[in-house]
Amino acid sequence: MGKIIKVVVCGMKGVGKTTILEQAVYGNITNKTEFYPTIEDIYVANIESDKGTREKLRFYDTAGIEPSQIATANGTTNQQLPRHYLVLADGYILVYDTGKCNSLDAIISIKK
Repeated sequence: MGKIIKVVVCGMKGVGKTTILEQAVYGNITNKTEFYPTIEDIYVANIESDKGTREKLRFYDTAGIEPSQIATANGTTNQQLPRHYLVLADGYILVYDTGKCNSLDAIISIKK
């Protein structure tokens, strides 16, 4: 077994972070699932790389950012991920909803 790759998934509340992970890891494609806000969850997927080695991906599904925590035009609020995510992550997946303009603002705020 190769290295465990840790990926943090973040974005505004309700943009579909958990749904994307459920579909990618378990193949669950459901349109009528009731929405429960995530506090924090971990999904694990075992994949085979191009070189034929097995890799383990650990996805950290984070709590969504509240719309009130998004940076304003003058940058007075800067939403940050909890520090433990910054230390452990090998990569990030930033999720936003194309129907919610402020969800992209949340991603820009996190990225800073």
